[in-house]
Amino acid sequence: MKIKSIILALNLTAFTLILNAQSMFTFKEWQNENVYQINSLPAHANFINYQNQTDAIANNISKSSQIKLLNGSWKFSMVNSFAKRPVNFFKPDFDDSMFKNIKVPGNWEIQGFGIPIYTNIVYPFPKNPPFIDQEFNPVGTYRTKFEIPQTWDGKKVILHFGSVTGAMYIYINGKEVGYNEASKLPTEFDITPYLKSNDNSLAIQVIRWHDGSYLEDQDFWRLTGIERDVYLRAENNVSLQNFEIKADLDQQYKNGILDIKLQLNNFKNQDLNDYNLNISLLDAVSKVIYQQEKTAASTINFNKVIKNPLKWSGEAPNLYKLLISLKSKSNPNLPAQVTAINVGFRKVEIKNAQLLVNGKKIMVKGTNRHEHDPLLGHVTTRDMLIKDLTLMKQNNINAIRLSHYPNHSLIYELADELGFYLIDEANIEVHGMGSLPGGFDKSVHPGYLPSWEASISDRIQRMVKRDFNHPSIIIWSMGNECGNGKVFFDAYQWIKKYDPSRPVLFEQSGEESNTDIVSPMYPSIKYMQKYAADSTQKRPFIMCEYAHAMGNSSGNFQEYFDIIKSSPHMQGGFIWDWVDQGILANDGYGKKYWGYGGDFGAGHLQNDENFCANGLVAADRTPHPGFYEVKKVYQDIIFKDK
Repeated sequence: MKIKSIILALNLTAFTLILNAQSMFTFKEWQNENVYQINSLPAHANFINYQNQTDAIANNISKSSQIKLLNGSWKFSMVNSFAKRPVNFFKPDFDDSMFKNIKVPGNWEIQGFGIPIYTNIVYPFPKNPPFIDQEFNPVGTYRTKFEIPQTWDGKKVILHFGSVTGAMYIYINGKEVGYNEASKLPTEFDITPYLKSNDNSLAIQVIRWHDGSYLEDQDFWRLTGIERDVYLRAENNVSLQNFEIKADLDQQYKNGILDIKLQLNNFKNQDLNDYNLNISLLDAVSKVIYQQEKTAASTINFNKVIKNPLKWSGEAPNLYKLLISLKSKSNPNLPAQVTAINVGFRKVEIKNAQLLVNGKKIMVKGTNRHEHDPLLGHVTTRDMLIKDLTLMKQNNINAIRLSHYPNHSLIYELADELGFYLIDEANIEVHGMGSLPGGFDKSVHPGYLPSWEASISDRIQRMVKRDFNHPSIIIWSMGNECGNGKVFFDAYQWIKKYDPSRPVLFEQSGEESNTDIVSPMYPSIKYMQKYAADSTQKRPFIMCEYAHAMGNSSGNFQEYFDIIKSSPHMQGGFIWDWVDQGILANDGYGKKYWGYGGDFGAGHLQNDENFCANGLVAADRTPHPGFYEVKKVYQDIIFKDK
């Protein structure tokens, strides 16, 4: 019996070794709609831990000892098909001396690797979901090295990508870490088991088009690469995992109702009674108006009625600062973990077919806005955001639809501070397979197929969880021009349960049940007049797109607002769109110009020429003539003859 037991044990050990040796990657993931991530961590609110209150309030990421930015110059190579990609790129001793340098964050095509493609509806590849034609599908290979600070010994280390466009395979020190293919949202991986004390290698391979590309068919430049920050984050054995802040108002719109839910990680099952969690709410002059401390637990709730706080609105964006501090009782030498977030007390409701903020009807004087920089492509900078938002404020724009994907986290922070009403929109558009109204084959359309439901739901839920805490977001959107299959009815119910404090707008719903706002795209004047005259309507009418601003357009703009102002449940809309998507180009004779689709070669590929140049402002943010008419019509003060 002993011999049989030993043999059995040896066989089990061998079986375990074989399993451990198996690859988690099949390299078929990028053409399988059921696989959209491998090994990534759960979504959570965007925040940074600091070691003291001053740094937390300043929110300068370079001041956090728990963050190591990996932005900068990386080694890079690109080939035009999956079959030609380097297969041993992930090995630490791989010879990348022939690779070139690329800036991270950045888009390949803007930096001379491949061709920028602009297309509106038609996919830049033959459509056959979930498959991608492999004859032309560029693959980019990234490599870089990094050191782990000695002060991080014993901590868990998380690798954070703000956004990567393309299907991404990740390796640390030659070991498989994870996979992700949804862009425009963060993805994170626990890389602690793969790290060495020094000289760590990070290797990434990004496939330009993949099954998820069928869900990312927005009207914009098709650019690829690591386009937001990459950093390492150290986490203590006990650390803040997530928090959800509801800063509501009572039914009289007088007192604030603060409801905070926090979740902690406890990586090594330590005694949470040894930790205190402190909450402090500060006003604009740093006066503490509420403070409470509790012994830590895996989930902790704080609830408080704040007497008559200053209210947040687009017109008066009053903010408070919430400080969350986690501190060990028995180890005073262990630095505190402190994070800070802006809090705005406001209530968003729909009553009597009107969208209300703090009990008052608002007029939505909005624009759609793509993330676009004429020099950087889809990379966001603070300077360009400030330029955009300042111009909007100066010209009476009070609302932005973040078309058609979650934006860089900075725009939400600035909108909180400056006072903008935001629609946060999930990164889902399936226009090339068909959208409503219109006839198309639902038997092959991802928006109607069960096999795509998990991927679509994931994009919606991750957006809501990341951006939940921003007062500037007053409406959620489940996507754009993507059909209206069962998954969107289910996602609507999920959002309403997870966050009953905000309405949902979904333009593909029309007047079906899975939208709280009727939000047509380019409605006819006749339809607008009919809806305005119908006093039985239960939902407000806010156009997700109207007044197409291409060239010297947005003419007769006043006619829209004559109808909008004729009825209480007509509340405005979002102009298409904010900025011409021109990319700086050279004509070969030393003259620079704003390039559009087809200007960068690729005559064999789909492009829609200058249809990307339809903004209120030029690529460098110079206002077009039609912008001044918009400013006039959007003004808040009206003068009339007696």
